[in-house]
Amino acid sequence: MERYVVVNWNYAEMLCRKVAMQVLEDSFRPEKIVAPAKGGWYASMILSDYLGVEAVSLDFRRNEEISAERILIVDDFVNTGKTMRKALSMISAEEVKTSALLMFQNSEFVPDYLGEYVAENVWVIFPWNFVEDTSALILNVLEKGEQDYYGIRNALFSEFGLDPINLEISQPSKLFEVLHILEKRRLIERFEESGKAFWRLKK
Repeated sequence: MERYVVVNWNYAEMLCRKVAMQVLEDSFRPEKIVAPAKGGWYASMILSDYLGVEAVSLDFRRNEEISAERILIVDDFVNTGKTMRKALSMISAEEVKTSALLMFQNSEFVPDYLGEYVAENVWVIFPWNFVEDTSALILNVLEKGEQDYYGIRNALFSEFGLDPINLEISQPSKLFEVLHILEKRRLIERFEESGKAFWRLKK
């Protein structure tokens, strides 16, 4: 079972700050920060603020080369390193360095600057992907049948290892918000039985 872990904005910003300080202490002065869409984009905006450098998004679908004398590539997570290698192939610069907020400890690709290692095999849900990632998990749960709030929360834990305490600490009350968003998007519907709220996939 793949385990999911939720992180909040404060933790994500701390990782960005840590990476930025490593860059500054290394005396590397990039002319551009390049971020593979879309995970790296949010991190690049924070690094741009700390380093005073323009951030640009790298869209693999366009296959456009980005050039500058010195470039820093940033992504939110390094798993196998495939995304980072693809980004490197689309860069033209005299000096290129790589950075990531998180990476698996056993990753074959190790960036020049890193926020933190992740020791075990987990899927990290960043705040900028929270609605998208948790929506997919909720829809998966409801494919198996209708559930009340606690049933959904318990299924997220038993099936995906998404600890309800970690969820509530990292993103307070956001699970209810995601359910409401899915209702508004007409993907699920809410109904009541004996005064108790349940959700199911929209018919």
